[in-house]
Amino acid sequence: MNFPPPSCENNADSWGPLETDLPAQYLALPYAPFSPSDRLGKSADFTQSASWQQKKSHKTQGVNEDFMYKVEENADFKLVDTKKDGGGGQKWKRKTFQPRRNNQHQRSRFGGNKVDPNAEPAKKEYRNQPQRNKWAKAREKGWQRGRNNRWNNRVDRQASVRIEQDWEMKEEFDLAQLIKLKANVPVATDLTWAGHLDPYNETYDKLSTKNARPLRRMEDRGFYTVTTMEDPIIENYAVNKAGNVFATDGIISHLMACTRSVYPWDVVVQKLPDGTLFFDKRDSSQFDMLTVSETSNDPPKVDEDDPDSINTPEKLSLEATMINQNFSQQCLQTKGRMEMEHPNPFFDEEEEEGMKPASVAYRYRKFTMGPDTDIVVRCELHGVAQKKNSTEKQYLTCFALNEWDGKEAGGIEWRAKIDTQKGAVLATELKNNSAKLARWSAQSILADADIMKIGFVSRTDKKSPNSHEVLGTSQFKPKDFAVQINMNVQNMWGIIKMLIELMRKQDDGKYVILRDPNKPLVRIYKVPMSFNEDSESESEEESSEEEDDEEE
Repeated sequence: MNFPPPSCENNADSWGPLETDLPAQYLALPYAPFSPSDRLGKSADFTQSASWQQKKSHKTQGVNEDFMYKVEENADFKLVDTKKDGGGGQKWKRKTFQPRRNNQHQRSRFGGNKVDPNAEPAKKEYRNQPQRNKWAKAREKGWQRGRNNRWNNRVDRQASVRIEQDWEMKEEFDLAQLIKLKANVPVATDLTWAGHLDPYNETYDKLSTKNARPLRRMEDRGFYTVTTMEDPIIENYAVNKAGNVFATDGIISHLMACTRSVYPWDVVVQKLPDGTLFFDKRDSSQFDMLTVSETSNDPPKVDEDDPDSINTPEKLSLEATMINQNFSQQCLQTKGRMEMEHPNPFFDEEEEEGMKPASVAYRYRKFTMGPDTDIVVRCELHGVAQKKNSTEKQYLTCFALNEWDGKEAGGIEWRAKIDTQKGAVLATELKNNSAKLARWSAQSILADADIMKIGFVSRTDKKSPNSHEVLGTSQFKPKDFAVQINMNVQNMWGIIKMLIELMRKQDDGKYVILRDPNKPLVRIYKVPMSFNEDSESESEEESSEEEDDEEE
């Protein structure tokens, strides 16, 4: 068979046949070149809606648009739906959560035993599964704690002192702003010493839970928290112009660590006409009382169901203060006492018959921060220790951490961990009592102590706040401990420098630096000159009224 090949026209101007040789019915057809990578649309698709086609058309715009299928709304044209449900196209619904049905409904749903629809649903009983009940209660308790943790932990505290209408607010700043402050560490010089120091008993370094020592009450010792204005030695230095800023180590250390505080506090500042500043405290304040679990995620609070509980913030503060004072004297020996240049300036033998002053040395130091700033601070040391293989003596400060209830405090049981994991116990205390530890560290640095001793004291019985045992001790260098708890010495002095410069800008008079009880804010108020005296008289009246009520 012969197959004659078709004739092929040669087009020298373009690709394809000559237009003059095409039949008349093909002359008006469009032509568009394409490559294998181009997206080609469908000529006709009756399975999708018009809106879906319009959404997908943007992918093929500009490529062979002449050959694309275009949707045109035509009222006369309707598609016939042949589906049984008569619902047109498939409609997707968002899946919603449905509660799990009981076993009877599950069996009936999957072809199991038939159940009477009028019968009462079966009750869930787990009498034979006590462990499941325990887990369910724990999960429910955990979920409630997670949902309401923020709201339950919220405590609306009251200010440390009542703000009167005649007070005038001068300054307000956020505590977070103080973290960025820095200043050079001032040069310190000793002015004088007073009191005495007893040597440290090294047997307390070997204590453990197996040979713990009961904590004794030092009822025959006198502890003094005299204010700045009532200190006779500071008064003498103020008259002789030995400095222009006067304070105690308790006040200065509290201001240095104020960025970590949570509870409200107040400091009284008095500016004299010659520019001298006195940082003081109110006579009736709780400034020297130690806090307990102040920075904890779940701090102690007053229980409305049990207002007489032994774990309220006020009672825990009193317990911690007594423990700290007793431990600072119990860990010392009576032999080898070191007498200072002056006796204890606050001890009076006639008024305190049968008492003796506690082992405390008052070290009056002057810190020079500049040509016009000399800060005179009364610092405290608690004991002295003999350096190993040397005749040199080291000054030390003694403090005590107390465990009141490990579970309620959100920590760990000391008696189970302190012998093997003392670092974990200290890390937990640093989390729950960050402000208190920072304050102790600043006090030790101000006094230039060589050693800082920290004792771990726990209740003998969790339900009794009157019996305690010393489980162990730890020893630190104050500056190294400050670095360990993330305290910057330059930032500490930066806060003091800022407050001094801020108070020097004010007029002569009396002021109160007050921390907001519920917000991390500090405000400075100008108060009447009789402020401290009025508050003291009010506190005496309240105490007398309470005594009268008790007698009745």
